[in-house]
Amino acid sequence: MIKKLLKFYQKIRLGEKFKHQYSCHPDFYISKKNNRCDVFFKSKLIASIHLAHKLEKKFRNSCFIIATGPSLGDFDLNKIKNFDTISLNCAIKKFNSSQLKPTHCIIVDKKIFDNEWECVESSVLSGANCYFSFVGLSKICEKNPSLLTHGNIYLIESISRKFGHPFPSVDDFLSVFATDPEVWLDQNLYKYCRSIGFSLNLAKGLFSGKTVATWATQLSFNLGYKNIFLVGMDLGGTGKSHFYVEENNGIPDFLKDYEPHIRACFELAKKVCEKNNWGIFNLSMKSTLPDKIVKKISLDEALKIAFNDTLIKTK
Repeated sequence: MIKKLLKFYQKIRLGEKFKHQYSCHPDFYISKKNNRCDVFFKSKLIASIHLAHKLEKKFRNSCFIIATGPSLGDFDLNKIKNFDTISLNCAIKKFNSSQLKPTHCIIVDKKIFDNEWECVESSVLSGANCYFSFVGLSKICEKNPSLLTHGNIYLIESISRKFGHPFPSVDDFLSVFATDPEVWLDQNLYKYCRSIGFSLNLAKGLFSGKTVATWATQLSFNLGYKNIFLVGMDLGGTGKSHFYVEENNGIPDFLKDYEPHIRACFELAKKVCEKNNWGIFNLSMKSTLPDKIVKKISLDEALKIAFNDTLIKTK
């Protein structure tokens, strides 16, 4: 009852313009400065962590993005163990079962922090560079604040939903980013401009696109990778939600966001790749995302590209 009252007063205190902070604990606060972010909880400094843009352009060559679709269940991570990887949400379970460690982990889904806490802990303890939103940092403060002291956690932000900044109107957002060369928008979907787009600047923030895979795609190129390969990104193409769920539980919730958010974000990713001579490929043959947006290739083809470090323009 007390927790509900605190949440109620928090919403009144924050107001509608800061509704993106409603999921944070009332006693959570962050203060950003330069490349770091001080995290406070119950008026106590918990840790000083990195901002994601500190790692901008620090990596190169190829990267495999590991999503959690059912097709990941049959994928042998050992075949890509010599390449950099990004674990999305609970893909860390696959790494653990394969006795491998990812290079990076990104978790921005509040449900993972609420319902799959072991995935958060495993990601941090793996030693990978871990990218969490401010909501994720708040959840960590509630459950195990000592995780923030491990030195491998980075704050990653949405371009339109930043802690301490009001949620902009469409017009306000466009007035700032419509002509920004580092921000790609779909001119036919301006009403969704706060979530559909592609950012080439981590400090400015990334577009959510309704799925962690869009975050990871933008993150990869900002980190400096030139070829990325999407693994396990089925987007409901197999009828199941995740590789670690045995039963067929119907259409995954995120499939409803395919139009226009997921589709449009990856269409913009394709355009960015074409302009910069980068490569983006999908190893999930049954993925809902069609070949004409992100080219579908086999693992053997992906390994050939990665081994040769060949920059192939996405067709």
